[in-house]
Amino acid sequence: MNQLPFQELQSIASLFRVVGHPARIQIIYLLNEGSRCVCEVAGILGLNKSVTSKHLAQLKEVGVIEMKKSGTQVTCSIAMPCIISMMECVVDPQKGMGVIQSLSVCRKGCE
Repeated sequence: MNQLPFQELQSIASLFRVVGHPARIQIIYLLNEGSRCVCEVAGILGLNKSVTSKHLAQLKEVGVIEMKKSGTQVTCSIAMPCIISMMECVVDPQKGMGVIQSLSVCRKGCE
């Protein structure tokens, strides 16, 4: 069995901890449809803007999304598109396996 360095194990665990919240999963699916500003994400999901910002910051910290500021507006987008394939695999393993087999190496910035 190949053992990963402890730092990589910690990164993987952090990713799963952050993604493992229903609101953040909703945010990922929403941003997969296209980039959105923080206020749009909050409005669509019916969340307080402050709470939404905290969820987005956690997703950014583990590399799932990126945030770009333009004036007072912050636009969020998916930075790790392979996360969608992983979540689809959970919902429908047969569908997900086809997608996963077609992916090349994926590491924060997917190829």
